[in-house]
Amino acid sequence: MEYATFNVIIYRMTPKKDRLLEYIDEMEKDVQVDELSVKEVQMKLPALKHKWVGRLMRHKAIIGGLYRKKEAMKREAGEKMKESTMYNMSDVALDKLIEKQDSIMDLNTEISEHKLVVEFLEKSERIFSSFTFDIKNLVEVMKLETF
Repeated sequence: MEYATFNVIIYRMTPKKDRLLEYIDEMEKDVQVDELSVKEVQMKLPALKHKWVGRLMRHKAIIGGLYRKKEAMKREAGEKMKESTMYNMSDVALDKLIEKQDSIMDLNTEISEHKLVVEFLEKSERIFSSFTFDIKNLVEVMKLETF
């Protein structure tokens, strides 16, 4: 019961982390192998690689879009601040002030959450690349057990 409450809190606070948990659960199902499903898993492997690499690329594209949005927001906020201040501020001080705005901090949080998902998917891609060898080794062990 406490776990369900905890998941609801995570979902409301950080939806990207919830997405990460969904991906972890889904990948766990994708990589389950037993003696009866070896051939089926091996046949699905190219499609699984494609699915996970596609998700990786989508998240990387989202990160790129968020960075562009952040730069546009920073540029706009910088222009507004320069117009509204009575004195000149250095670009470094202005940039620090802009980074503390709630909208920029929210974007930074969203970017870091997507980066976490990207890191997971990159590591998963390496796992799927070695999965072919793991299946081959499993088949060899099954052959040895039958003799």
